[in-house]
Amino acid sequence: MHAPRRLVTVVAALATATLALGGAACGSTEDPASAPSGSSTSTGDATVPETTTYEFTISGGTRTEGESQVEIPLGTSIALTITADTADEIHVHGYDLTAEAVPGQPATIEFIADLPGVFEVEMHEAGTVITQLRVTG
Repeated sequence: MHAPRRLVTVVAALATATLALGGAACGSTEDPASAPSGSSTSTGDATVPETTTYEFTISGGTRTEGESQVEIPLGTSIALTITADTADEIHVHGYDLTAEAVPGQPATIEFIADLPGVFEVEMHEAGTVITQLRVTG
C-alpha cells in the first residue's frame, strides 16, 4: 500500500514544480528597472508601485532646493535624489539607508516607505538635515 501513497506524493511534487515553472514562464518579460519614471510595472502577479521622486539640492552646507518635510503614505515607493556641492554620506534614519554624495552629481536612494514615523534624511558628516520624512499609515 505504500507504493500508491508514494506515487501520489511524486505526482503532487511534479505538478507543483510544473506550475511553478509555468508561472515563471508566463510572467512579464518587462524589466522593472527599464520602466519609465513614475509608472507602475506588472511583474507576474505583483504590481510594482509607482515611484514618487523628491529632489533636493545642498549648497554651502544648507538645503537650497526641496521641501523641509515630506509627507508620504505608508507603502509608497519613493526616490530621494540629492545633489550636493561637497562629498558626504547621505543617511536616511530609521531605514538605515545610505548613498555617497559626490560634488555636483545626483545621488539617489530608492525604497518603499514601509515604516511609519518621522525620519530625518541628513548629510551625515556635515550634520545638515536635508528633509524629514513623515510616513503615515
